[in-house]
Order: sequence, then C-alpha cells, then structure tokens
Amino acid sequence: MRNGKLVVAQIGCGKFAEHEDLPNISSLDNVILKWVCDLDLNRATEIKENFKAEKVTADFKEICADPEVDLIKIATSHEIHLPIVECAAAAGKHIFCEKPMAMRDEEAWRIMKAVRRHGVKLCVDLNRRMSPALQALKKSVNEHLANPVHSPWRYIETVRQPLPEEEQKHMLIRIQDESSSYGLQHLDPLIGGGEIIGESVHWLDVACWFFAPAIPVEITAWGSSRLSHGINLKFSNGDDMTLTFSCSGTFDYPKELFEVTAGNAFFRSEFFVENNTYGVPGAQKECFPMKHYSGNIKEEGLAAYMAKYRERYENFSGNAKSIEVNKPFEVDKGHLNMWKAFVDAILNDKPSPCDELAGFQSTYLAQLAIRSIESRQTLPVPVERYIPAIFIR
Repeated sequence: MRNGKLVVAQIGCGKFAEHEDLPNISSLDNVILKWVCDLDLNRATEIKENFKAEKVTADFKEICADPEVDLIKIATSHEIHLPIVECAAAAGKHIFCEKPMAMRDEEAWRIMKAVRRHGVKLCVDLNRRMSPALQALKKSVNEHLANPVHSPWRYIETVRQPLPEEEQKHMLIRIQDESSSYGLQHLDPLIGGGEIIGESVHWLDVACWFFAPAIPVEITAWGSSRLSHGINLKFSNGDDMTLTFSCSGTFDYPKELFEVTAGNAFFRSEFFVENNTYGVPGAQKECFPMKHYSGNIKEEGLAAYMAKYRERYENFSGNAKSIEVNKPFEVDKGHLNMWKAFVDAILNDKPSPCDELAGFQSTYLAQLAIRSIESRQTLPVPVERYIPAIFIR
C-alpha cells in the first residue's frame, strides 16, 4: 500500500480494459494505478499515457515481483488466467479476474487451491449480481415472499392449500445478441471456448446468486455451445432458471431481460434500466440511470433508453464501433460496484463479493451445459462436484 491506498496493476489492455476496468480504476480514490501490462508493448504504452499509469511492461511476472503491488486485475484471454493467478497468488497479490475464471474444471480447481494456499483474496468479475437493477429485483422478490400482499381483485382458490410447486420461484433470462460482434478469439476452442463459457457464465452465476442458499441439482442444455443455446438449471428447493441466448438478434434492441414469477407475482428487469412488479398492490416502477450517457434526454427507464439510443445513432451511417470511445454509452451492469466491493473487502478484510468458489461454480455449470448439448441429455449436478473439497498443503 501507498499512503493508505491499494497499488493496482492492470494485466491485459484490450477493449474491455480500456472501456471498463481502467476508467473504473481512475474513478476510485483509494487505489493507485502503478502498472499496465500487455503483450503488445506499444498498446500498453498507449494505455499508460491515456490513464496515467506509472510503469509499463509486457511481462506479468515483472508485476508479480513488485513488492508494492497489492492487487492485479486480469483482463487477458481466458487461457492465460491460470498461470497469472498462480504467479500472483504466490507473490501475495490479491486478484480481480475477468470472467470466466477458468475455461475448464481442473484449471478452476488449481486457481482455488492457489489463492487459498497463499491466503489472498480473489474476485471474479461476474458483475451482473452487482448491478443496481438486479440487486433491486432480488430485494423486491424476497420482500414480497416474506410478506405477500396481492391485488384485491385476484381470484384466489379457497378450497385447498397451495401445492408444493406453487411455492417455487421461476426465472427466465432472455439474451438477444449479434454474432457479428464476436471476434474469432471468442469462438476459438483454445482461447475463447464459445459463448456458453465466455458469456453464459454471467447468467448461470446470476441464477446461483439469486436462488441461494438453494444449490443446482440438474442441468439441461440445447443448441450450440459456440453460439445460440438454451439452458435450464434446476435447484434443490424446486426453483429453476431458463436461459435463452440468441446470436441472431440486433443491437437496436436491449440485449438482456430478466423475469421472475414468485408468490403469485411477476417481476421484470429490463436491461438494467427499468424494473416493474405486477400483482403486488402499490408496486412502483423503478428506473436506474445509465453509467455513461452524454446526450440531452433527462428521463430514465426503458423507453428513455430507446430514445437515447435513437438519438445516438439516427444520424450516423458508419460502423458504431468508431464512436464507442469518444461517446461512451452504457447501462450500469455492476462493474464499478464490483470494483468498489472488492477494494473494500481487501482494505477491511471482508469476504470477496464474488469469490473463487463462485468463479469455479459458473465454470463448472458452463462445462456441464456443453456436455449436456453434446450428449443430448439432462445431467445431474452432484454436490461433491459443485462444492469441492480443496485440500491445501
């Protein structure tokens, strides 16, 4: 530490680091950005200048050898996470790792063993669980179930008690995306692994976080592990999540929709900007501000987001990627909240907001989903695999 602040190093200086990690680091007043690292030293040098880092390198081992560094952020391609984590943990560095924590189960076990052996904290950037909208969605569902109140005009069966399955919660997650946004590195089986391991770990983690302390017991998946697919995940108390992921959609409509039915009520969260509750008297719409927006529309919510989107692109005829840096436009998916929570966990010795076990579990469930597709079978989620016993010596 330096003057009571954590000394941070960024390993990997790609698009995500430039647009998300480094602006977040710059916004925190209790961290100091000392190092940036990338195999492309010219790129790392450019990032160093843009974000006022102190040092630059193409070798992550140089960072691990710096005794002043407290925390490293890994934003590299997936296949290199393990050696960086093992090196950093052995050097006593706390680790913030981009998702997925690992591509395969064995890699994830080794990561868990490394951080636990050396007593460092690890956080995996499965950020959706930290988004204001999904935090509010979970709170609304739990508050309703703790004290159910229903609209007075509802038809209510009075001649029988509710059946067990009527007490269960169900979540639907709809993702519509454009496959043209994925470079071949995302689909390469050696460094990207496809969209289940690269993207759907997010929504598997959301379900596990949302339904905890229940744990998954069964998984069924269909489609393509590389691109469009579906996953159904069943939990120990009968709750379930169904994910539908389509790569045949359009950026002209929001990507993510979350819906929950529970306690004779319906809860919806639309692309992190608007939540609505139905079947609960007095429930109000909740709107959440965008993380980045520089236009003239002051309203919030889904309709306002669509208006802001049209404002941004209606007179633009080029490739949208060309304006991403100069005119950032982003909803709040929880990235900054995850940074704040993890820095607080390190400074005040609290649990990580998304630790190595959560990182392993999302990888394990993603791999099970791929096996389910390949075998065309429903697969069990054995508790001894989902919560492994890691022996440290």
